Amino acid sequence: MTQQDNFGSRWSRRAVLGAALGAPFALSARADDYPSRPPHMVVPFAAGGPTDVLTRIAAEQVGPRLRQQIVVESRAGAGGNIAAEYVARSTPDGYTMLVAGQAILAINKALYKKIAYDPATDFAFVGMLGVIANVLLVNPQAVPVNSVAELIALAKKKPGEISYASNGPGSLTHLTTAIMAHQAGIDLLHVPYQGASALMTDLLAGRIGMTFTAASAALPLVKAGQLRAIAVTTGTRSRFAPDVPTLVESGFPSLNAPTWFGAVAPAKTPAPVVAKLRTEFNAVIGSDAYAKALEARSMEVMLVPPEKSDEFLAKERALWSEAVKLTGASVN
Repeated sequence: MTQQDNFGSRWSRRAVLGAALGAPFALSARADDYPSRPPHMVVPFAAGGPTDVLTRIAAEQVGPRLRQQIVVESRAGAGGNIAAEYVARSTPDGYTMLVAGQAILAINKALYKKIAYDPATDFAFVGMLGVIANVLLVNPQAVPVNSVAELIALAKKKPGEISYASNGPGSLTHLTTAIMAHQAGIDLLHVPYQGASALMTDLLAGRIGMTFTAASAALPLVKAGQLRAIAVTTGTRSRFAPDVPTLVESGFPSLNAPTWFGAVAPAKTPAPVVAKLRTEFNAVIGSDAYAKALEARSMEVMLVPPEKSDEFLAKERALWSEAVKLTGASVN
């Protein structure tokens, strides 16, 4: 499925960047002998989660084109900072890649008091791997609304009474809701959680009123009639929930804000190596087989043309750093 963003080409299956790698290999400007051993893709979160699943799909399909098995390894912790620091410090030779999304590339520098990498200068962003639509869910008993407009109207009648759950201060779910509330001029009660299981239990019980969560987790509960979907965070309607309007069409043009994942390498990875990786990832990510593999897991292809990648990341950093300031969220 293709989608459009504010500058017109955020989601284009044919305009592909690919992905990038970097670490232990004698530095060379040549790419004809690369790779001579298995590259690694580093996942900043626990194995088995959506980032890990997406990474393994990409690795399984790109590996044969590189004539090497791509090793997927998890380095979880500190909101992705452990993995990001590891890759940023790795030898820039094409053998270590980080799979990163908004947290690492756009949020953490503003959220954490100190991090040991700069997302704007320490990585070569070379490819987008995929996107997950987030769904705005409400418990219809706790928050009896059928649309974002009705939610706003109710919240204005009950300032500070409607609660929303997030994955923690500074998380994408927290910041997305905070921007929406700020732009709508409403006051919502933030309830942060450390675990998705406890969050969903309380939402289903009506102890909290609403949350954003991934389509794969949200839609079965909607279909079962337990929760109600009133918006999605993609720029155009998700193929997985075509009847649910987007936040953009609900009056929030800046909130084309799904969870996205890209691949980055250490900043000084030789250009010919990066170019080779882009070519091979491009061939896979633009394929029907890759799109179908993602769709089976409620994910979609997300691709940014090379000439738009710097603009894309700059806009993401501006959006989410401003959201962090708006909320006052901070992590030591």
